[in-house]
Amino acid sequence: MNCLIGAKRLLTPNGWAENQVLDIRDGRISRIASGRTADYAADIVAPGLIDPHLHGGSGFDVMSATVEGMEAWLSDLAKSGVGAVLASPYTSPTEQMRDSLAVIRTVMERQKEGAPGARLLGAHLEGPFISMERPGSMETQYIQPPTEKACRELIEGYEPIIREMTLAPEVPGCGDLVDLLLREGIRVQAGHCDATFGEGEAAFRRGVGSICHFFNGARPIRHRDPGFLTAALVTPDIYCEMITDFVHLDPGAVRLLWKCKGPDRLILISDAVSTTNLPDGRYFDNGIWVVVKNGQSRTEESGGLTGGGTYLPGAVRNLVSIGIPADQALNAGAANAARWLQVDSGIRLGAEANLTGWTEDLTPLFTLAGGHVHQKEAAN
Repeated sequence: MNCLIGAKRLLTPNGWAENQVLDIRDGRISRIASGRTADYAADIVAPGLIDPHLHGGSGFDVMSATVEGMEAWLSDLAKSGVGAVLASPYTSPTEQMRDSLAVIRTVMERQKEGAPGARLLGAHLEGPFISMERPGSMETQYIQPPTEKACRELIEGYEPIIREMTLAPEVPGCGDLVDLLLREGIRVQAGHCDATFGEGEAAFRRGVGSICHFFNGARPIRHRDPGFLTAALVTPDIYCEMITDFVHLDPGAVRLLWKCKGPDRLILISDAVSTTNLPDGRYFDNGIWVVVKNGQSRTEESGGLTGGGTYLPGAVRNLVSIGIPADQALNAGAANAARWLQVDSGIRLGAEANLTGWTEDLTPLFTLAGGHVHQKEAAN
């Protein structure tokens, strides 16, 4: 793909640059210079958003995925302003999780051959070695005791595409799984977890490096029982995911988390599920009835949240709405995840052109990913 991308403001690793044009040759940035003439132009051009934690959206579910369905979903994500993702199989029977991994691997191979859509960077396994005390919307009958045998049966043959796993490090046996996963090059984060402060500190020393959807599915913070979340807040190098749909987290909680961790260790996630981005209504999803109202997906039986209420561009806009500078909000949706996952990101000479053009009010206009330009079809 060859084209010129114009930006009134360009978000570079060194901050904002004004009135820049990117010369894209063979899908890479070959030149950055002042100018105004371009094939595609936007008020803001920034690195493509990276969502390392989502399970579906717009009617698609990673646990019942076909190759065609996943590719259509990735194209929809790119048109919505998302540049790259980790598809996230969640706590389910082992064979079902492996079936999802097989589809993910096939789609990754097809993207190497030129298939469009948001870049599929690999898989994030959310479970099944989590706490029975903090299952969230996970079905408890599929939570497994953490043994090496069970872990090997789940990941065998898919180690190269599994980028991270969420587990509960305080559960007996999970410490050994942390060691196993790190040896395989799989990052580990704590989530759906009931760990104490001390158990959290021990997990971080062992190599756990991130917190899954901070505050959600977790032992709460109390002044006499601070829990593992507090251990993460006072350990500077620990990353923390956050769902900023302003339903999972009140804006005040987001501001607190931002103040405690700073802009470089917070990772925006959507935690999107199959009913995310669907119209209000009642849907049968993965064996349960889910009601979508005002963009919120809740189980009909308990009223519990099943997943995030917005894709990542909405999360970025929400951050800006509470006073977070746009460059920091965009970096929380891209650069921070790239640093945690150790994947290439950023606008610089020679880099792959994975970027998004935005209006001044942060509405996505186009996304470049994998050598393709993705845009929503214009309304008639």
